Amino acid sequence: MKRQFGMALLAATLGANVQAAPIDSASAPFAGTVIDFNQFDGLITSGPLSLGHGITLTSTPNVEVGANAQALGTNGTWTVLGDGIHRDGTFLATRFVSPRGELGFSFAAPAQRVGAFFNQNQVAGITNRLTLLAYDADGNVLETQTVSIDTDEFGYDEGRFLGFQRATADIHGFAVADGTFVMDNLTVSAVPEPQALALLMAGVGVTWVAARRRTG
Repeated sequence: MKRQFGMALLAATLGANVQAAPIDSASAPFAGTVIDFNQFDGLITSGPLSLGHGITLTSTPNVEVGANAQALGTNGTWTVLGDGIHRDGTFLATRFVSPRGELGFSFAAPAQRVGAFFNQNQVAGITNRLTLLAYDADGNVLETQTVSIDTDEFGYDEGRFLGFQRATADIHGFAVADGTFVMDNLTVSAVPEPQALALLMAGVGVTWVAARRRTG
């Protein structure tokens, strides 16, 4: 009985501390496997293309993997130098041949958190948007978020880190639809970070001891 109580308590605590939510941050708020695209040099592809670590890229035509420069209209420019903090080196740039398109990543192992550093081609007077999607193992949409990114017209290598975090590792696919954009440092995390998990388990242990004393 006490063992069942402990497992239920752990599950409830995990659910309370790691909520499903979209990520929109100035920089990556979690650690994980990072795909920086630096091993590619201007490859034009529609996939499938293996990026390593069990991650596969697929997309509509005319996606450049390993771009080294991209003008972003009123959002400035991305360069091969990067800013040394959020990104550096070559990156991925979309050049959709139709107004709509989707670029996707599939994962051999499910992820709990996924995101990347983005910017987009922004036209003066027109609000362009990106739609991000997280998929389950059957291709069903788990979560979406729609974002419009605005950065300095004369700036370089600016953007936002966008993605998702889930209560469990159930993200099998991550996609971006609509618009022309650039992205770098795709970051995928399958499990809670060790420090966070250690703190969580310590808290569960304290609660477990208190519960035993009350029921003992």
